[in-house]
Amino acid sequence: MKEKILEAINNSKVINTHSHHRNDDFFIDFNLDKLLENTYISWSKVDFDKSEQSRQNYLDKVRFKSYFVWLHKALKEIYGIKDELSAQNWDYYSDIINSYHKDKNWHKEILNNNCKYEKIILDTYWEPGSNNGDPGLFCPTFRINPLFFGYSKDAFDHNDNNVYKLYGREFNDIDEYVFFIRELVKEKINNGCVAVKNALAYDRPLDFKAGSRDDAQKVFKNRDNITENEIRLFQDYIFGEICSLAAEINIPLQCHTGMGRLEKTNALNLMQTIQSNPETKFVLFHGSFPWTDDIAGLLHAYPNVYCDICWLPLLSPTAAQYSLAQMIEIGTSDKIFWGCDTWTSEESYAAKIALTNVLADVLSQKIEKNYLSLNDAEIIIENILYQNPVKMYDFFKANKESK
Repeated sequence: MKEKILEAINNSKVINTHSHHRNDDFFIDFNLDKLLENTYISWSKVDFDKSEQSRQNYLDKVRFKSYFVWLHKALKEIYGIKDELSAQNWDYYSDIINSYHKDKNWHKEILNNNCKYEKIILDTYWEPGSNNGDPGLFCPTFRINPLFFGYSKDAFDHNDNNVYKLYGREFNDIDEYVFFIRELVKEKINNGCVAVKNALAYDRPLDFKAGSRDDAQKVFKNRDNITENEIRLFQDYIFGEICSLAAEINIPLQCHTGMGRLEKTNALNLMQTIQSNPETKFVLFHGSFPWTDDIAGLLHAYPNVYCDICWLPLLSPTAAQYSLAQMIEIGTSDKIFWGCDTWTSEESYAAKIALTNVLADVLSQKIEKNYLSLNDAEIIIENILYQNPVKMYDFFKANKESK
């Protein structure tokens, strides 16, 4: 049965709903070292250099991490390498990767041929709203984090973005600033963005409150002497305005949940905001890991909540299986999406392999327990990989704007 599920997954069209894929120039002089330094494995803070001892120490420490396991499988499949990566054959792996990337289009060939993506929703936090110069493949989301730091010309988000430096504007009061935000978001959507993205879980807790225009104005007028609490009041107000705008122009609002700063970043902290904005479509990312039950509860309770399990299968297949099984059982397979959430093609394919295994395990188990039929499983696969994102995101608008 699992073989039939795998066949259905491999034959399905795929829309990747979240990626940070880098542009063409990034892949010049690309090799194993540069790849590893730009994967989630690097978050382990295990350094390596060109010495065999250093490479061996690196492999000893990371070889059982899910990030490494799936990337290793992807590299062997993409490049037709049979031997396991070792300190001794490290340069062999690296030279093969480098040789293929001499072709400047190789990184996209992996996305097209190995991953089989029809579209990729791109989050370029270093240049919010960019499509990497390839609107045929990449449909951008517009990351809005810098907009929450407009209370000061010296305030930066966790990606070192500053709204004044990004857009070269000055603002006299909060009303002028909110008007600027509204016009900027509309402009980005008109230029092909298919969503807006809030990754504030890396900057602050997600327990947004109902914001006050007067509180935000006080912060705006007293920028040189504001407290952390006043900053939060300002950001609460801005988020409320963005939620309202997203409903007004019918654009999905993607929200990073879980991980990040960890403190109050689980998805349940967004419940008040979700309740207050019933017309806003909240796409909650990453399964709220490690608080995955939050997502199941919110999906069950609120019709305007959706789940993107991007990153989760790559991060923890066990958590992804548990979360996906829950979501199927509460009847929300039409509200689930998946994106690779990676910077490179090799790791994107690793994420796709991880997802494939998670889907196959969960669905085959459901069939064996007589919970689902094979036809049911095929519908769920097509929903998650293709139909759900097609219904949620306006790719036709992105295509039209790119012409």
